[in-house]
Amino acid sequence: MPDIKVCAIIAAAGMSSRMTATRSKQFYEFNGMSAVEYSLKAFSDCSNISEIIIAAKEEDFEKFNRIISKYPKVKCLVKGGSERFESVKNAFDNVSENVEYVAIHDAARPLITSKGVSAVIEYAMEYDCVCPVSKINDTVKFSYKDLTVKQTLDRNTLFLAQTPQIIRKEVYKDALLKADFSNTHFTDDTSIVENAGYTVKLFVTDEPNLKITRDGDIELINFYLKKKVEKSMRIGHGYDVHKLQENRKLILGGVEIPHTHGLLGHSDADVLTHAVMDSLLGAVGEQDIGKHFPDNDNSFKDISSLVLLEKVKEVLDSYCAKVVNIDATIIAQSPKLAPHISQMRENIAKILGCDKALINIKATTEEGLGFTGEKLGIAAHSVCLVEINK
Repeated sequence: MPDIKVCAIIAAAGMSSRMTATRSKQFYEFNGMSAVEYSLKAFSDCSNISEIIIAAKEEDFEKFNRIISKYPKVKCLVKGGSERFESVKNAFDNVSENVEYVAIHDAARPLITSKGVSAVIEYAMEYDCVCPVSKINDTVKFSYKDLTVKQTLDRNTLFLAQTPQIIRKEVYKDALLKADFSNTHFTDDTSIVENAGYTVKLFVTDEPNLKITRDGDIELINFYLKKKVEKSMRIGHGYDVHKLQENRKLILGGVEIPHTHGLLGHSDADVLTHAVMDSLLGAVGEQDIGKHFPDNDNSFKDISSLVLLEKVKEVLDSYCAKVVNIDATIIAQSPKLAPHISQMRENIAKILGCDKALINIKATTEEGLGFTGEKLGIAAHSVCLVEINK
C-alpha cells in the first residue's frame, strides 16, 4: 500500500436516544474493553493512520482522557455537536495539513479491525470517496406511513452503509462548503460528498460491522466479539531437580509422601510443582521461578510450592492464558509414587482452575543410573500447552 497519511475521525458524541440505558453507547464494555477502545485499537494498529481525532460530548471528556492516554496516535479530543455532521466538522477542522485522506468512523462500531481499516484504505487510493457496505439478503418492501406495500425493491441494488468512510481531505473540505445543512439531513459523510457532485465508490464487505443503536445490538455484538477474540497456542517446558536429604519432608505435587529423606531447597522443594510452574511461565514468555521467587528472599523460605503456583496462575491470568493440558514426569528411584499421583493431579488442577483430566503426571526410574538412580535426588520434567486470548 502507498505510504499515505490518513487521519481517523471518530464520531463519539451520539446521544444513545434509541436505547434504554443512560450511559453513552460508546462506553459499553465487551470482554472488559469499551466499544470505542476497539475502534481506537483498530486505527492505532493500522500503519497508514497517522493521527486520530475524537469528537465527543464535553461531559464524556474525562472518561476519554483516561482512555486515550494508551493510544499515542490520538492527536486531540474535540467537542461534538448536536448533529453528527457538526461533530465530524469540528474534528475535521483539526486535521493536520499533511494528511491526504480522512477515515470517518462511528465510535459505536466496535467490530472494526485494523485489517478491515487497511482494506478500505487500500481500495480508496484510486478514488475520491469510498463507503464500505454490506449486501442486503432479505427481500425489501417499500412503503409509506400507511404500511401498505408500494413496491418490492431489487435487493441486488441495495446496500447498508458502514464506516470507516474514506474521503480525500480536499474533497470533503469542498463538500462541506457546498452542503446546505439547514435544508438537508445527511445521515452519513459520503452522502455529503455525493451531494457535492463527487462519485462515491462502494466497498462491499462480508465482515460484520454492526453499530450499537438499540438494546438488542449489545448481545449480538458481544457474540461476534467473543468469536473474534484472537487465540494462540503456546508450549512450555520445565525441568527441576533437588537433592535428597535426611530430616526433610518429601513434598511432591503438594502431597507429603512418607520417606526416609526429603528434598532440600529454599521452599518446600516440591520438584514436581516447580517443573510445572517453569513450563507455564515459559509458555507465556516469562522467566523461570528463580527470577520470580529468588532463594535469597526470606518471604519464600519453606513456603508451600502450591502457594507459589497460585502466584504463577496470576501471571497466566495477566496474559489471558488458559491451561489446555500439562504432562509431567517425576524421575525417582524411590519411594513408590503411584498411590499419590491422583492427589497430586487434583492439587495442581484446583489451583490452576482446570479439570483434573487436563493434568497428567507419570513417575519413572532410571534403572539405578545417574543421581536419581543412586537416590541422591529427584528430578521432574513438565510440558504444557496454554491458550492465550488476546
